[in-house]
Amino acid sequence: MKIMTRDFGEQEVDESKIISFPEGIIGFENSKRYALLSPLGDGVFPMWLQSVDGKEPCFVVYDPMEIYEDYKFEISDEEQQTLRIDENSPYRCLAVAIVPEDYRKTTINLRCPIVVNTKERIAAQIILVEHYDFKAPVYEEV
Repeated sequence: MKIMTRDFGEQEVDESKIISFPEGIIGFENSKRYALLSPLGDGVFPMWLQSVDGKEPCFVVYDPMEIYEDYKFEISDEEQQTLRIDENSPYRCLAVAIVPEDYRKTTINLRCPIVVNTKERIAAQIILVEHYDFKAPVYEEV
């Protein structure tokens, strides 16, 4: 299917890869369907989590586990039910980024990750009880 994106104009997306957010994303509860766009190549971050129903909302996302190797958290029973996952289910974690004009100052929200059930393409943004930063740096200062 073709969608209109915020940053890349019209794009073709595989309908079978659309990610459904039954409860939406915090602050964007009415947007329920998204595509994960990889303009730098398959599996290469950053990626864009783009609404398929309009140009907005669109989020730049990273895999926080690639940046912070010790990033771990617990998913509540209720969240597991929403996501239809258990300890054996394949999932992906995404962190929403804030990208300022100087991209080297990009930060990601580690406190409210997006968890995606990669088999069923269902996702939810969860609020962690673990004490992670809302604005953790992506790039190390040199």
